[in-house]
Amino acid sequence: MDGIYKFLYPLAPQERTRTKPMKVLALGLPRTATDSLRAALNILGFSYVYHGFDHIADAEDCVNWVQLWKMKQAGKHITRADFDRVIGHCEAVTDMPACIFAKELIEAYPEAQILLNYRDVDAWHKSVVTTWSTAEKQAGVMHPILCWFNAKMFWVNLNEMRLTYAGLWRGNYRTRAKDSFRDHYAMLDELTKDMPADKVMKWKAQDGWEPLCAFLGKDVPDEPFPNRNALEAVVRRVLDSLMQHANEAYRNMTLAMLVSTAVVGAGVGAVYWRKLQLTN
Repeated sequence: MDGIYKFLYPLAPQERTRTKPMKVLALGLPRTATDSLRAALNILGFSYVYHGFDHIADAEDCVNWVQLWKMKQAGKHITRADFDRVIGHCEAVTDMPACIFAKELIEAYPEAQILLNYRDVDAWHKSVVTTWSTAEKQAGVMHPILCWFNAKMFWVNLNEMRLTYAGLWRGNYRTRAKDSFRDHYAMLDELTKDMPADKVMKWKAQDGWEPLCAFLGKDVPDEPFPNRNALEAVVRRVLDSLMQHANEAYRNMTLAMLVSTAVVGAGVGAVYWRKLQLTN
């Protein structure tokens, strides 16, 4: 099936190489202040910090992430080079899709420090439900249809459906996300239980600059900790990225409908003409 997708929706995957060391793996789930953390790491001098918005805005990345997910599901070893193709330009990662490859990233980049960003599970789940339900409502009923008429929209949607919806939310973010949350952090605890204190740290947004800077060996900035967690802004950024190719998709859909109508019309006309000839 993936072969058919690549034929119908050709989009070249990224082919990056490692240009700077990987320094920070922030492996907490989305909606745990991941965008605020991204902004904070930028302020502290880490560049580039990969976030979930990146793969939504850059559909070529989604081709890579879908392939990496396919490898993970098949139990295949994901190498450092495999990850470098999509995040080779990064010194840090946070949010999806990176967090769903937590085990593989820790193995691929043993030199990186690990941040276990988290929040209260009930508050987290409320935020997840609100974010996803709002985004689905605002995207509208046409969005799933439009994805079939634009290659970039298709790969972004395939990435979200496989990695996030089916993978992270286990098919239902309303009823299964809490179990996914608990399992994810239990896995992180197990993976990092024997690591030294300077290698891994649990952190939440309310902790602010001090423990984060102490862990990373950075001076505390003379500015408030970033607050990038406003729901409306998050939903708007996601929708703007997802729908940026909507006009092209509408055009392609309209052309497909016109061609289909013309073909059907020509077929009906040919049948009618044939009947006239036989009658005469």
